[in-house]
Amino acid sequence: MSKMKNWMMDIEEFCDGYFYGSDQPDFTVDFTAEEVAEDAQSFFNSKMAGDHAKEYVTKTLEAL
Repeated sequence: MSKMKNWMMDIEEFCDGYFYGSDQPDFTVDFTAEEVAEDAQSFFNSKMAGDHAKEYVTKTLEAL
């Protein structure tokens, strides 16, 4: 269970880089959840990573 939790947290940290890596003073979103999911799927070599990334980004964008 802990390995899965760590893996999911790694994916969420990967996604957070899209939000907090911006040098722009005002928060503008230059990406879609699908784009982040594709990047996560490629980076982690797993479709499940892409699915989790899409869910996480969608939830994060709704909270803003």
